[in-house]
Amino acid sequence: MPAARRSKWGVCVVVVLLKSGSKGFVRDSSGSKGFGVLMRHLPVLYCVPSYSLHYSRCQEYKEDGDEEEEDPPEEVPLTLTNVEDFLKFFPELIDYQNNKIILDQLAEFRKEYVNLVPQTPSNSQNELSDERSDTGPISVVVKQNGSSQSVRSTNSPRSSGSDPLRKISNNGCDNNLSSRSVTCKRSCRNNMRSVTNSLNSLAINESPVLSSTYSPPPAKAVKHFVKVAAPDMYSHRPPHYLEQLYDPIQSVQRTLMLLDIARAVHPETLINRVAYDQDELVKTEEPTNHAESNVKWDPTLRRCKILPSIPQTRLTADPPLDVLSQHMNEENSTGTVNIPILQFESRIECGNLRKAIQVRIFEYDLVLNSDIGSTRHHQWFYFEVHNMVADFPYRFNIINCEKSCSSFTQGMQPLLYSAHDALSNGMGWQRCGKRICYYKNNFVRKATEDTGRASSAQNMYTLTFTICFPHSHDTCYIAYHYPYSYSSLQAHLLEVQHLHGINAVLRRQTLCTSVGGNPVDLLTITQFPHSKSSTNTINDREYVVLSARVHPGESNASWIMKGVINFLISDNDKAQQLRNKFVFKIIPMLNPDGVINGSHRCSLLGLDMNRQWINPHPNLYPSLYHTKGLIQLLVALGKRPVLYCDFHGHSRKKNVFMYGNITQPSENATVKLLPTILDIHAPAFSFSNCCFTVEKSRESTARVALWRQFGITRSYTLESSYCGADQGLYKGCQLGTQHLEEMGAKFCEGILIMSSADQPCCLSDETDEDEDSYFSSDSDDSEDDDDSSA
Repeated sequence: MPAARRSKWGVCVVVVLLKSGSKGFVRDSSGSKGFGVLMRHLPVLYCVPSYSLHYSRCQEYKEDGDEEEEDPPEEVPLTLTNVEDFLKFFPELIDYQNNKIILDQLAEFRKEYVNLVPQTPSNSQNELSDERSDTGPISVVVKQNGSSQSVRSTNSPRSSGSDPLRKISNNGCDNNLSSRSVTCKRSCRNNMRSVTNSLNSLAINESPVLSSTYSPPPAKAVKHFVKVAAPDMYSHRPPHYLEQLYDPIQSVQRTLMLLDIARAVHPETLINRVAYDQDELVKTEEPTNHAESNVKWDPTLRRCKILPSIPQTRLTADPPLDVLSQHMNEENSTGTVNIPILQFESRIECGNLRKAIQVRIFEYDLVLNSDIGSTRHHQWFYFEVHNMVADFPYRFNIINCEKSCSSFTQGMQPLLYSAHDALSNGMGWQRCGKRICYYKNNFVRKATEDTGRASSAQNMYTLTFTICFPHSHDTCYIAYHYPYSYSSLQAHLLEVQHLHGINAVLRRQTLCTSVGGNPVDLLTITQFPHSKSSTNTINDREYVVLSARVHPGESNASWIMKGVINFLISDNDKAQQLRNKFVFKIIPMLNPDGVINGSHRCSLLGLDMNRQWINPHPNLYPSLYHTKGLIQLLVALGKRPVLYCDFHGHSRKKNVFMYGNITQPSENATVKLLPTILDIHAPAFSFSNCCFTVEKSRESTARVALWRQFGITRSYTLESSYCGADQGLYKGCQLGTQHLEEMGAKFCEGILIMSSADQPCCLSDETDEDEDSYFSSDSDDSEDDDDSSA
């Protein structure tokens, strides 16, 4: 973990990673570059079950209302001093074979004056225009009253009101700034020499692009893993049939709630035996037995394997039936059959289960972990269970859910993975569970101080479902949604790198390293100039930036991104056209730390990364900072992305849909064109669920922040349901991984159609619906306030 650093306002932050139960810890020395600049914004960190991230202050920060006002943390903008750090992320501009730069691709950058304040899609009459933000890069010259004065971009909000030149802040700029002549004070000769030298150093020195022989490092986690999960080792194959939405029985909920009431009336009938306690296990575990996921390429099978770093129990396709018969034939002193207690394990990558209590013979209460660094977000679950008896109904009650409503009331089912089925017939994750109910229980979470503000007491909810395991003494996994781990991403990208001819269309790089020390991948997909299929120069192509998994629990976003990547690198004619028209910059996993440690919403700091896009700090949110820096350099090069889309998952709505930004009627056709195309061509997509309003609570999300700061008109969030569809071809069915990957391919096809459509009315021949139904002004429905909405 990065060391702490003493900020200029005198706050000394000491970051300590303390393992519960250990007596000693190591303090990072103050004064080194790194971690503590924004720590004063963090709440008291509470990490469950057994790891805590603590920090102490040598000098308390003065709260609001004190006489002396403290300076805010320094903004770290992209400047010409560190622009070479971002130029390496443009391998399409360098010919590595001939060790030279494709200088004609930088024609736009040769201009002496570049407008560094891109206008938002709305005009100056936009009611939110006073919140526009500049790109914050370099010194600019503001010409006013015939004179020129140099102004340095800054983040200080305390600029003097009498100053005729209002400083450009990160939170916005003056309304009159758009009418001024804002130009960059650059020397064309000096800057081109600087960029040329930077690119030459990249071309002559070792290429920053990862080669096919690259072996990804194991995932680094705060938690202690004891094994590699079977779904990671044996992968997942979707079923060849559609899985229908579960039809709940109304009377079941009343029956189950009465059983819960009977607990208080007859407590003597309960077993109340702890079957799994992660807190106790962590206290007694040996740190040397940490299981890492090693991603290896198998040249014989021509595929990647995820192997454990330590020996673990080998799974077989034949369950020990003799042990089962022993349990079924033996009777205890009371004359009842001895049913073995279930054994649980969640110390796996992406795993989340804190405690399991056996309430009755076939009933277990489960308690989930909150996100690391937070006391909230109990939603994602993923754990291993074995020692079961086949064909008996086991009831599982997750008793600390937070949301007042859930897709489990709309037909969604949890997922089951059987290692026996995976080894015997290759079957993967399947929807399972009967008697599914979601209701308020009698548990109340006490009021705590979280995320810097006091929170009131909150009622908890119970998710209950019943599962009949197909095999006795099998090793099974139960999950909230189809898991897609960081190791699975590394295995997929490594397989892609070994495809024949992949160097002509793809470059893989490390964008940055996360707070937890995990590499964040950056993919560049286009038809590179030296390839035979390249029909035009890079300078003629537009840029598309895609990202996913800023919320670690939204694994459906990764499955869509997998479909995008597989389609773009394929030999499909439409994929080749896309590669000749666009350069795709893809960040498939923005928050690898949260994914690895089984969080649902937050990073290791316990904060929502999708609320930090306005001014992400490079040490606290490195993936966001470098993504914005990449986009900012594109804008400076005159290559503003034609489209940005962040992939998410939604836990309340059905279908796949988009959020966009419209503040003026003239923007309807431009912004709604892509959602309209997807509504026609993608079976799972629903235009009626889309929303294009810009709410104040979403200002710090990627969709809105990048739209405002860089003027990306088509800046979207693509939301996919955890549940299923209520319209179209998949109406009444739950969405599986094959449908999500198909959505990724259809999304790419939609971009191709969008680029070819001169006017939105060209779609009228492909649909019977009236054009006005698509391009009319947005409805009064506001964006659904869901944890996963962006």
